[in-house]
Amino acid sequence: MSGRRRSGSQHSTEGLAILLDEFSRTGLFFRRVNDAPLTQFQVLGERASATNLVRKLIEKNVEITRTEALGWKHAAPQMIAIPRDFLVVVAVRNAEDWARSMFKRPWHLDPNQQVLNFSAFIRNPWRSIVDRPSDFDQLHPEIAEKVQGEELQFDRHPITGRRFDNLFQMRSVKLASHLGMLNRGCNLMLVKAETVQADPEGFTRWVLETLDLPLKGEAIKGVTRRMGNRFQLSVDPELRGDAPAQMNAEDRDFMRQALDLKLESILGYSYP
Repeated sequence: MSGRRRSGSQHSTEGLAILLDEFSRTGLFFRRVNDAPLTQFQVLGERASATNLVRKLIEKNVEITRTEALGWKHAAPQMIAIPRDFLVVVAVRNAEDWARSMFKRPWHLDPNQQVLNFSAFIRNPWRSIVDRPSDFDQLHPEIAEKVQGEELQFDRHPITGRRFDNLFQMRSVKLASHLGMLNRGCNLMLVKAETVQADPEGFTRWVLETLDLPLKGEAIKGVTRRMGNRFQLSVDPELRGDAPAQMNAEDRDFMRQALDLKLESILGYSYP
């Protein structure tokens, strides 16, 4: 695996140029902005983007502490500050594969929308709820017992407060916010889900070498249990049908119109 190590602050334009030149090819990118020893990390990224696979591979194999101190990993970042010894890891995934995976396991989606078939699912305004309060470490004790079933504000537009018009609008806004970590002067690692899934051990070795941190234990440990296996629909699966093996032409055209294709191309994703 490859993915050059970068040091020092990067202007956003330069950061995007690096992504175009390197990340789109390798699916791996690392930028270090200080010489403080790295002691903590958190993975950010939308659901169904291999965030838990990336987290577990690092947590199980690298001498660095996992934390959720920056907030819910699937939300637009809203942390107060980022310590110098902190590593932010952002995971992304091809939009078509991501959309099909989101349909299979629509975590926190309102049950009234879980009955939609795939074509309706990707077009419908997004509404998710706090169905599992324990999933949100940031819930303050004063309201934790009062928000069961309330709308999940993390899945609304972080600026306008409005619901997203469709699945792909939510992806584009969150993707832009996660890539905005390029401009926050923090130690940053970007990874493609496809790269990690294709070679988990190779990815782990790259992390160890790139971060120059020791291996936990005597050998690299893989991940056998996936978070997705714990998901259960709130409705009868027969009401919605199966996810398509591939998008049909109409759904792909809709996806292309709804996505920020310029942002997707920066990551090396194209949808002809």
